[in-house]
Amino acid sequence: MCCTCVGAILFSSGAIQLPHHKLALPEKICPVCQRPFSWRKKWQRDWAMVKYCSERCRRQSKGLT
Repeated sequence: MCCTCVGAILFSSGAIQLPHHKLALPEKICPVCQRPFSWRKKWQRDWAMVKYCSERCRRQSKGLT
């Protein structure tokens, strides 16, 4: 195993899966469905303005007011 594969999981098929380090991403609670959602790269510039976890929740919020 090379030094770049430290912490990797080796399957019997020979495939290597590298560990994901997404545990420390910021989270918010969606005001519509009350579920937590995590930061996404596509929200990188607008994270402060993101309120809803999905387009569906955003559309539902328009009907609640």
